[in-house]
Amino acid sequence: MLKNKLLIFTTMLFAVALQANASITIGTPLVSTYWLSEHKDKVTVLDVQKKIKKGMKTIDGAVLVDWSKVRAKKTEDGMKLIKMLPTKAEFNKHMQSLGVNNNSAIVITTSGDGASNIFLGTRLYWQLKYFGHDNVAMLDGGNAKWNNEKKAMGHGEKPSKGSFVATAERKGILATTSDVEKAIESGDTVLVDSREEDQYLGLFYKKKYVYKAGHIPGAKSAFGGTFLKHKGKTFQTKKNMGDVFNAKGITTTGKGIAYCNSGHWGSGTWFIQHEILGNKNFKLYDGSMHAWTKGNKRPVNKIIYE
Repeated sequence: MLKNKLLIFTTMLFAVALQANASITIGTPLVSTYWLSEHKDKVTVLDVQKKIKKGMKTIDGAVLVDWSKVRAKKTEDGMKLIKMLPTKAEFNKHMQSLGVNNNSAIVITTSGDGASNIFLGTRLYWQLKYFGHDNVAMLDGGNAKWNNEKKAMGHGEKPSKGSFVATAERKGILATTSDVEKAIESGDTVLVDSREEDQYLGLFYKKKYVYKAGHIPGAKSAFGGTFLKHKGKTFQTKKNMGDVFNAKGITTTGKGIAYCNSGHWGSGTWFIQHEILGNKNFKLYDGSMHAWTKGNKRPVNKIIYE
């Protein structure tokens, strides 16, 4: 009898602990290192890294995420593309391998040492949102800020398999090549090029998977790194972000589509517009210049040079 009561009591405690862990709602797209330190036992921390090296350090308790597994190959309109949004089944499998459940409160971190690395995290954030998971935030400052504050570091957890299953496919935050063509024709949507200006102008391009230099006709340049401060480790204030877009003649309330070379840097622009500034009319062009220039059928603009 005593054993049964003890078992029931233990089971109830375990259930309460699980409920406490599941009940936290982050409620904001960006969290501070202080916030994370206060709630770390109630969230799943995913650390997106370009290359996972043996013995590399991360936030204590975090799960390392291999960037090469975040995106996938895809055929769209007969074109074989790389670095694209995975299928629902592919995404489910990946999230489960990281220990993610549908009730997980997720904080995404990166090395935090520059725009290119920080926007690895915003890309995963965008994909989680696309597949219906809203309880997610980015860690402002990432591992760099966490480590500078002498907070506990570890070497990456090996999680138990999660049970994550995508609950939606939110096509309202995704732009396809066809959507971009329609946007150009209608003229009612601003296209935002998130790359460095030399790529926008056509002075340089990533020839491995972009097949023409220049930018999509009519696009405006807004380099993603502009929206980060402190040598690229934390985001600018909300006001500064809005002011930058306004100075460039880019709406923060109307229709917009962000792009880059492969939907990586563009995800940072989408994150700022859609999540921080609250522009729910903003989308990410997943295929970006990779898809736009594939097949040499679509026009690009660039400066004239010898």
